[in-house]
Amino acid sequence: MVNAPLHIADWYPTLLKLAGAKLEQKLPLDGRDAWAAITAGAPSPHDAILINATPNKGALRMGDWKLVVNGGLAEPADGEDDGVAIVEKKPIVPDAGRGIELFNVTDDPSEKSNLATKHPEKVRELRARYDAFAKQQVPPKAAPKAKGFKVPKVWGEKD
Repeated sequence: MVNAPLHIADWYPTLLKLAGAKLEQKLPLDGRDAWAAITAGAPSPHDAILINATPNKGALRMGDWKLVVNGGLAEPADGEDDGVAIVEKKPIVPDAGRGIELFNVTDDPSEKSNLATKHPEKVRELRARYDAFAKQQVPPKAAPKAKGFKVPKVWGEKD
């Protein structure tokens, strides 16, 4: 059984190494070789795993902790898509039900107890790491939705 946190992106460098291919690529790899964690119970090759980062939402796992950023910025203005044109938005103060969630996923694997208000120092630590990852991301290609935009039924989404 593997208990070390890994990321799906770890499969590519792990399989490259097993196949004898070079890990050096034209662009840096997102994943890490996880073979020792998979086969020998070694610790995760990551000190932190970025689960997702959009300009307005995302999550990060570090050790036993998971930080979830749920729209940690002011709500989008009319005609503005989530995560687009965030320059003038102001941060929402972390609280227990909105903005920031913190879970100890070892003690609470179902993520039922938001510990953000009980561990503000851990929120600050993980948020700093999340923000550092988020600064490295490529800006989204999606443009803001036009005011009054409705998702076409052919996309399979409900009103």
